[in-house]
Amino acid sequence: MKILWLASWYPNKIIPLEGDFVQRHARAVSAFTPVTVIYVAQYGEGVPIKENKIEKVKTGNLTEIIIYFRFPTTGFPLLNKIIYNWKYYAVYKKYIREYFSANGKPDVVHVHVPMKAGVIAQWIKRKWSIPYIVSEHSATYVVGAFDAFDKRSFYFRRAVSSVFKNAAIVTSVSGHDGNILKQKFNLDRVDVIHNVADTNYFFLKPGVPKKFRFIHISVMNYQKNVEGILNACALLKDLQSNWEIEFIGRGLSPEISKIIDDLQLRNFIIVTGEINNAEVAQHMQNASALVLFSRYENFPCVIVEALCCGIPVIATNVGGIPEAVNDLNGKLVTSEHEEELAYAMHEMLTQYYKYNREKIASNAKDKYAYQEIGKQFFELYKELN
Repeated sequence: MKILWLASWYPNKIIPLEGDFVQRHARAVSAFTPVTVIYVAQYGEGVPIKENKIEKVKTGNLTEIIIYFRFPTTGFPLLNKIIYNWKYYAVYKKYIREYFSANGKPDVVHVHVPMKAGVIAQWIKRKWSIPYIVSEHSATYVVGAFDAFDKRSFYFRRAVSSVFKNAAIVTSVSGHDGNILKQKFNLDRVDVIHNVADTNYFFLKPGVPKKFRFIHISVMNYQKNVEGILNACALLKDLQSNWEIEFIGRGLSPEISKIIDDLQLRNFIIVTGEINNAEVAQHMQNASALVLFSRYENFPCVIVEALCCGIPVIATNVGGIPEAVNDLNGKLVTSEHEEELAYAMHEMLTQYYKYNREKIASNAKDKYAYQEIGKQFFELYKELN
């Protein structure tokens, strides 16, 4: 079976961690069937690219093709946007024709995130009668999302709706968001296939840190509510002092750094910048518990990775998080309730013995390892052949 993936988000040289969870899904599926990913880099009309370039990487059954197209800006923002979008679709279609000519037609096209790759999948369906699956990873449909779908342009909403309605199968990484998609786009079926963890890296490491270490991993934006975590930490330090918290991600803004100083938390904080997935796993294995205080979510990869490392999770009861976190492997708290988060962290500190780390890791591996998630996608492909 020949599977072609069209990704709207995918790791690239401009944004190295863009859609890295899509790449993990691709690696999982490639254990069952050859997969080719084609991604035309969406760097936006404000970033001038000086040369056309195609990068191709083949690893086992997975072939990744990243296309960058030359885009000199004009000095007129609206004109830049029009030309950029025209060139994006023109480049994508040109390469698809060349790819089909050289490799033959795929059996199934699989879109990850409907805009903009889903528009190309619809074109392929019309021209060659090849069905497509669309998988949504975004939390854009939930209430309170910074980039809320309902606030996007009419063209964007109409295009996304068309991509979903013309798909043979739609999947979501959480049942919560899957139900939203069914209602919003009047879909008969949305399959749930969760995010995946690479258990070659994310696995239980025996032993526990000498000092109890919370860990938070994110892009540190509004969605992740780092300020709320810090306010909870300020409450926690008045109850317990033998702990620390490590922040891993894009770095803390000057505003966040000021909050740390104002709350006198500097002695409790470890700041680590962006690191690769294998390094994230090592830091998780040396932590005691994950903290995620998101305002909204779909189904965060970082939670399943933490669970595969056998560390319990404290997270907000939003999106698909309750599908992964329960009383046996962590604690759920109410979004924006900082005192509740502080209390949950204190309970985790003082009652850590209640968590069976071996069982947490084993259960998570059974649900989220590459082998399990890859098999679920492969079964969907077989439905279309």
